[in-house]
Amino acid sequence: MVRVAVRRVNEWDGPSMLKIYTPYAGTAAAPEPQAPELQAYIQRIDQYTYGLGWLLCELDCHPAGFCHLTENRHAPKDLFSVEFQLYVREDCQRRGVGRALWSLMRDIMEEGNRREVFARVHRENQKALDFFLAMGFQEAGEEEDQRVLRYALTPASPSEERPTKPYLIDKFVYEAARERAAGLVDAEGLETEKIF
Repeated sequence: MVRVAVRRVNEWDGPSMLKIYTPYAGTAAAPEPQAPELQAYIQRIDQYTYGLGWLLCELDCHPAGFCHLTENRHAPKDLFSVEFQLYVREDCQRRGVGRALWSLMRDIMEEGNRREVFARVHRENQKALDFFLAMGFQEAGEEEDQRVLRYALTPASPSEERPTKPYLIDKFVYEAARERAAGLVDAEGLETEKIF
C-alpha cells in the first residue's frame, strides 16, 4: 500500500521540488520562462515558507506535487490576501494530489485568518482552469493573457489584525488537516517503483 503524506516543506526539499517545477517553466502553466538555479530556488523556499507557506505531497516518500503562496501582486502589503500556485508531476495528475495540496493549504490559510486567495491561469491552460473552478474558485477578471480566479476564505478569527504564520498553527489542527488532505489522494493501484 502506498503511503501518502502532505506536509510543510523545508529547504532540503528544494531539489525534488525543482524537478517537479522545471517541466512547467517556459509553458503557459508557470510564471517564468525558465527554471531558476537550485540555490536561488532554495532561497525562494526559505523566504516564503515561514511567512506564507509551501506544501509538498509525497507518495512513498517520493514527491508528487507541491504548492505555495506568494503575496498578492496587486496588494503586496495586504497580509490577508495572497496568491496560490500549484504544480503536480504529470504522471501523478488526476489522482487527487492537487486537491490534497489545496485542501491543506486552504485549512492553513483559514486557521491563519487569511481572507482571500487568488490564482492566475493562462487562457490556454484549460486543465488548471477546470481544477480551480472545481475547487470553488470564482472568476474575478482577466489580465493580459491570464484569467484571474478568487476564492473567499472563511477565517477562523475574522477580527484578527494580522494573519497567523503557517508554522505557528496549532500542531493538533495542522496534523488533523494533514490527515484529511492525505485521504484525498487516490493511491489505489499505484506502484511507486514504476512511476518514480
